[in-house]
Amino acid sequence: MGCERLKLTDIKNHFWSLGLSIGLFVSSVVTLIIVVWERLENPGSIFYDDSGTHWGFIFDTAISWFVPTFVYTTLIVAVIHLLFSTIKWVYKWLHKRQI
Repeated sequence: MGCERLKLTDIKNHFWSLGLSIGLFVSSVVTLIIVVWERLENPGSIFYDDSGTHWGFIFDTAISWFVPTFVYTTLIVAVIHLLFSTIKWVYKWLHKRQI
């Protein structure tokens, strides 16, 4: 016995790992896009000025986008995966009963 390793190909079979992996990917991409966009726009010179880059504001912006996007994406993907898995299971169960 012991802890079995989760193979990359098995991620689609585990709703929590699928949700986490897609949530991590989506939130990373969204955060990167927003941080770069905000850095380029630099509203009110809060991200950089003559004295240099203000990494604190960049970090705050990244965290404020990453965390909620990660949580919502992970939950939505996990719930959708559970729904599809349940529908597939019920369909197979009903199909077996008809035979």
